[in-house]
Amino acid sequence: METTPKKQSIHETSTNTTPLVSKSSCKTEPMSASLKERLKRTRRTFISPLSVVKRLKIDDDDNHAQTSQAYSNVTEDTDINQCETREQTDCLHNTEHDLRHQCEVLKKEVKQKTETLRRLKMVKMYRKKNDPIQLQRLIEKWRCCAQSVLYELQNELPTEGEKFSLAHLIDNLGLGDKILHFNRVEEDFTDT
Repeated sequence: METTPKKQSIHETSTNTTPLVSKSSCKTEPMSASLKERLKRTRRTFISPLSVVKRLKIDDDDNHAQTSQAYSNVTEDTDINQCETREQTDCLHNTEHDLRHQCEVLKKEVKQKTETLRRLKMVKMYRKKNDPIQLQRLIEKWRCCAQSVLYELQNELPTEGEKFSLAHLIDNLGLGDKILHFNRVEEDFTDT
């Protein structure tokens, strides 16, 4: 059992501490700010895993029942503190694990967003490069040129007194009717 030390007289205490203070003040240097901060942090975060119950020295045996009740309350508090420290360490491990997991998830999300951004930039570039209005103009120009070439071919190719039909020329060249806007019933182009 721990007991509290007996009280010393004021005179004894002052004489004992005075020389120590004067000797130690001569030898010690002032602490740096970083050292002070580290000491403050360690004081705040340190929780002893084993709490020691302080017991008071009791002279009367009559108060034994009261002290045993107080002792049981203190031990319950101690157990609670030990559980709290265990919970805190478990919590620290859990939060560290959660933070790592969250970091991995965020890295994956950033990678996905970067890939999406890259794709969107490519689409923008192709749309700018291949402007639909400009492409439509080029298609119409190509169609017009193809139709005029087919007319010239029809007139220039020698046959036995007859002209080649446009349908026959289109079939021989492997071109589609829809691309050239050719109507087989009328044997003519629809947009000339």
